[in-house]
Order: sequence, then structure tokens, then C-alpha cells
Amino acid sequence: MTTRGAIALLALAAAFFVGVPATAATDPLSFDDPGMHFRPPDPWERVPLVNKDGEAPPPDSGGPVAAWVYHRGKPDQRVITVVIKSYDGTLEDLERSTESEMRNGTDGLFVDKHELTKLSNGMPAFWLRTSEGSDIGKYLRRYEYIVFDGQRSIIVAMVGHQGDFEEKDAKEAMASLYVVAYPRGRQ
Repeated sequence: MTTRGAIALLALAAAFFVGVPATAATDPLSFDDPGMHFRPPDPWERVPLVNKDGEAPPPDSGGPVAAWVYHRGKPDQRVITVVIKSYDGTLEDLERSTESEMRNGTDGLFVDKHELTKLSNGMPAFWLRTSEGSDIGKYLRRYEYIVFDGQRSIIVAMVGHQGDFEEKDAKEAMASLYVVAYPRGRQ
């Protein structure tokens, strides 16, 4: 590698690890933080999330930190959420605990698929496909990526009525997700 190439590579690495603040001002559809990037394709629309004080939820609140809707108010409406929490463990333990929490919190949950995969940038993740509901014709389908960035759990999930979309649609909608190791010492 040439000296010029090595310098360019170091500059690129520094940009990842210095941490760039969220770029909502440049792309209102995108969610970015020092460890991840996500932007659904058009025509998804970003849903502003605010707490009772009108402020954005803190990144470690346990609830969604970002959300998008597709076909708002229409019968085939779908929602994508990003939930980020501090986590100290392994990706495998995270997948098991996430699945257990889902089972305990939802009546009629059936996990159709859970497989180890990789995001577009090569980061390991689990892909889950679940169905929930007990009334015929009112089942919800959920697809999600479960990722561990070394310090946090990141769950990006798409939910809608079963039959309104397929697994390939969910993968296409969440294809831009990439996660890197969260920079040490960052809050």
C-alpha cells in the first residue's frame, strides 16, 4: 500500500471512530450515531419521537430512538423502529434474551425463523421473523435485525399485517443498516 493510500485509510478509520453527530439536518430520513447508520428507502417517512417534555428520547431509554412509517393510515401500513440499549454480553445471549422478552410480553407469539447472518458491512447479526396474534386475519408479522456493537444492543424491526409484505420486502426496507464497533469511551 502506498503512503497516500495508508493516509486515506487512516483518515477514513478516524472518521468512523471520532463519531459524527446525527446527520438529520442533511438527510431527515436517516438515523446515524457513532455506531450505526440506517435509512429506509423512499417513500418511508420519519416519525418524530418526543417525550412528554417535547424532547427526543435519550439513546439508552429502552424505547425506540427512531421510527418510520410506510403508507401511514392505509390498510398495508408498516412501521420500522430502532431500539438501542446498553448491553454487556454476547450476540448469541442478546438474541436469546430478546426472543425470551418477546415471548413473555406478547400473547400468541410464534418465532418462525431466527438465523445468524451478516449486515451489508459484514457485521454479524441475527435475523428474526415472528408472527403474533390470536384472531384469524389479524396476525402481525415482524422482521428484525438483532445486533451487538460491543457496548449496546441494537434492534431494528419492521412490523405490519401478515400478508401485506414478504420477507424480501423487509430485507429491502432494512438493507441500508450497518453497524460498527461503538467507539470506546463514548456516551
